[in-house]
Amino acid sequence: MKRIALIAVAALIALAVAASPASAILSVQKFSAVVKPAKAGTKKKPQPVSLSANPYFDTNAPDLDNQVQFATVNANVFFPKGGVYNGKYFPSCAPSTVFQDEKQCPKGSRVGTADGFGKGLGLDESVKGQFFNVPGGKGTTLLVTGESPLIIREIVNSTLTTLSDPDYSYKLSFSVPRNLQSPAPGVIASVMKFNSTIPVQYVTKGTGKKKKKIPLLATTSCPPSGQWKFKYIADYTTTFDSAIESSQTVETTQKCS
Repeated sequence: MKRIALIAVAALIALAVAASPASAILSVQKFSAVVKPAKAGTKKKPQPVSLSANPYFDTNAPDLDNQVQFATVNANVFFPKGGVYNGKYFPSCAPSTVFQDEKQCPKGSRVGTADGFGKGLGLDESVKGQFFNVPGGKGTTLLVTGESPLIIREIVNSTLTTLSDPDYSYKLSFSVPRNLQSPAPGVIASVMKFNSTIPVQYVTKGTGKKKKKIPLLATTSCPPSGQWKFKYIADYTTTFDSAIESSQTVETTQKCS
């Protein structure tokens, strides 16, 4: 009976270990965001703004030094209350056109750019990003390109959702294609930085006295706290099948008036 009991205990321990989730990655996700100018407009007179946002890691050595590679699988970016996105008024470009030849996209449909850097075991690669407005202003298509040591050309589609939240006005959601998670055999690449910039830009609507310049991004208020809140949530994988291993949430603020 004692031997049977010991075997049963051992089996239970084995099952518990098998069912336990893998330990979280050791590298610490960070996120920065800057809106310019920081002085908010009003609903009657929105203030056109630029936006810079960057999800980044200072280092992924805590994982790579242990031969653990990881990549971002999904992410959600939350933008502050008092912000307005007017993409529905701007020219757009279909994702298929962006992928095939972005030069065929209508003028004004490219709304931002980015500089990125990916790192895995034996791979360091700088990439460029271009953001294109999708039809209806319901998100963006990001074209990611790299030249060395790998030739990279891939798109990342995102969806923009309007929120009813006391702190956030929009959520931008996207998934990273497997070709970017693992750009080469045996490599899983961490996004060490992806510094994105959406500049101040306008589209003109109407004619004559009804002619009006509409900004892509604008602010209409600053919360009573005097701070705009941002949040970045990412899921990571350490395997080649994109199985989510862990996630991190980063919150940051910017002073406004």
